[in-house]
Amino acid sequence: MTQLKTAREVLAWIEKDYFKGAGLDKASRLEGEERRAYALAQVERLLATVHGATLLALLLSDIFWTADEGRKPMPWLDGVSQKGSDYPVNPLLSLQDQQTLTDKEMARLRLILEVAGLCHDLSLHFTFDLNEAFGVENNFWVSNKQLVEWLTTTEYENIAMHTAYIMKKHATAVYACGRYQPAQDALAELFSVEYAKLIREPERTEMPSRTYVKIILDELIRIDEHWKQGRKKRLRPDIILLHDEIYGLVPNLFDKDVLKAAKALYKYMDSDVYGRMVGNNPFGPEAMKLFAKKVREVRAEYLAEGWIADDSLEFAYLMAHAESCAKGCWRGEDEAL
Repeated sequence: MTQLKTAREVLAWIEKDYFKGAGLDKASRLEGEERRAYALAQVERLLATVHGATLLALLLSDIFWTADEGRKPMPWLDGVSQKGSDYPVNPLLSLQDQQTLTDKEMARLRLILEVAGLCHDLSLHFTFDLNEAFGVENNFWVSNKQLVEWLTTTEYENIAMHTAYIMKKHATAVYACGRYQPAQDALAELFSVEYAKLIREPERTEMPSRTYVKIILDELIRIDEHWKQGRKKRLRPDIILLHDEIYGLVPNLFDKDVLKAAKALYKYMDSDVYGRMVGNNPFGPEAMKLFAKKVREVRAEYLAEGWIADDSLEFAYLMAHAESCAKGCWRGEDEAL
């Protein structure tokens, strides 16, 4: 941004660089669905436009907000230059400077802020208000049928890709909080066989948008359906976790023998591991050795040769689960991810 001093100058510069020929003045008078459609069309255009190595959507966002979640203003947006900063003052969010704008200019600014706000959240992959943006239920979980339908039918394919990636990122955070490592790994290693590519950020992929969205949604639905199966079987959440840790991934079906092994480990963890790191009763290396011994006993009793070898990822999953259990992390009978 060149050194601009007034709100009117900054507004004119943004309109010229980001909205030239976009009918911003007329659109600023729109309301309801027409206004939403216009804003989405502009966000789609900006997400699809690369300026150097950066999406134009992110550059517009940077005029107003930091790269933090929650649209925190840039440090120069309060109308005061920061000491030692080379950035010019942007007066557009200063109430005092906004008073110098006409009603028409303020109407255009409000629309620009709507567009820039969604650009911020999509390009930085933060959750946002889905009802405000798309007119659907405000829930980023794959059980949100309105959102899934919107993503698979919308003409705004770049927005759909970024939103699907946000869903993947959001689910990963939920699974991390729930210590559900097989699901975390499944999403981290999500792969397109057709394009021989891992599913990375939308701006780093060359696969078609609908394929990209479908791969993410299919995996999220698959994991969600697996938990629904577990609930129908009235399985405690930790038994589902143990089953999948023994399996080494999130399977499509529950294996009877693996379930037997999971229930045996659950019983041991519930009686001999849970809460052992609380207070003056530590769960140290010797206790971890006892748990590893129990894993081997369960393996020998319920599983075929080759399951949960000592140096396997599955064994590591179980040891991490035991450690968290010892710290007091144990899921209630009715609690689910």
